Amino acid sequence: MKKVIVTGANGFVGAAVCKELSEQGVEVIAVVRHPDELIASIERNSGIRIVYADLSNFRNLRELIPDNDIDALYHFAWVGSAGSLRGDCDVQMKNVQYSCDTVYACAEMGCKRFVFASSIMEYEIAATMATEETPGINTLYCSAKVAADYMARTIAGDVGVDYIRAVISNIYGPGELSPRLVNTSLRKMLAGEHCAFSAGEQMYDFIYITDAAKTFVAIGAKGKNNKTYYIGSQNPRPLKEYLIAMRDCVDPDISIGLGELPYSGVSLSYREFDINAVKIDTGFVPEISFTEGINNTIAWLREKG
Repeated sequence: MKKVIVTGANGFVGAAVCKELSEQGVEVIAVVRHPDELIASIERNSGIRIVYADLSNFRNLRELIPDNDIDALYHFAWVGSAGSLRGDCDVQMKNVQYSCDTVYACAEMGCKRFVFASSIMEYEIAATMATEETPGINTLYCSAKVAADYMARTIAGDVGVDYIRAVISNIYGPGELSPRLVNTSLRKMLAGEHCAFSAGEQMYDFIYITDAAKTFVAIGAKGKNNKTYYIGSQNPRPLKEYLIAMRDCVDPDISIGLGELPYSGVSLSYREFDINAVKIDTGFVPEISFTEGINNTIAWLREKG
């Protein structure tokens, strides 16, 4: 690849993908909503061109990006991927429309392929819907991701754009600011606060941010049309093993509350995914172990104070 577009380039994953692409010599057009959202790694890199556009204007990206030689578009932009907006119906419905708009814009720019950032939560909501349980309101985010995936893939086929779906497991590392598990738990442990968890018997997986970025670059360059690629470590384990490893990296002598919280969610076996698809189709395998990645994240958190 020589030139790509990345929407949501100011986010944790989007920014890392921009940085990795640029370091590999790929020209990057980073689409962000506001100048005050820019992060340092994007601003400093001369190989990254910045375009400002609200998601509601993604249908008109062609007017903002007149280039005719774009190889791929990575779509990370999504409002309400965390926090209370996950349960906002209007917000999530608009995200579906914006994703479809972006596929149309991709075709109008002559872009060859569209990479959609999906989530394992799509599988979790499907499992929940197969039961008689009432879904929580925040699963509207998961349902919107499913709808966006189905519709964007269909539109991509109709307009002649290759569609590649990337299913994100749990990405962690320096730069993460959201209230997700690793970030929140490490902050509490470092502050000497007690952490309560479920028994941690459910299967989980994590991938370090630089490995995730390299995986995205690999599937953008070598991924196959209409194929789903799992973005993970290739070695899922029971959650408690990860939690204990995190504790040991902070301080082996502190206690963590395994089993103090009930677990009522849907468990995935990870047989739902072709975990080796990235390795087979692109040759890339993750390079950073969980312990190394956690130590890097701890160092970053301590530096931030």
